[in-house]
Amino acid sequence: MKQYILSTLSSALIVPGLGQVLNRQTKKGLVIMAVVFIFTIGGIIKLASLIMQLLPRLNQEEITGAVIAEKLDEMDFSTIWFVLAVLLIMWLYSVIDAFITGRRLESEREKSS
Repeated sequence: MKQYILSTLSSALIVPGLGQVLNRQTKKGLVIMAVVFIFTIGGIIKLASLIMQLLPRLNQEEITGAVIAEKLDEMDFSTIWFVLAVLLIMWLYSVIDAFITGRRLESEREKSS
């Protein structure tokens, strides 16, 4: 398998930033991985806090899909949307950069051979 395909698939399917590491851009890859990790943990913590805010407002009789959906509509999910947007942007950047850098490195190897 060609290196640029492996690095692109690694960033796309395993973890963003792994393709950069495979392309020998270790610092860039680790920074991407760290940003993805921090935003993922932050998103999980924010989602958990929203769920913890929701639970005390529900009585045992009220736990139906419609009531939960209504209570969720009242909550502010802007932070969650921001986290998801950042993660999507980081994922896209990681995949595209791994592909472009991998192709460039592959062509440089072929020229030097």
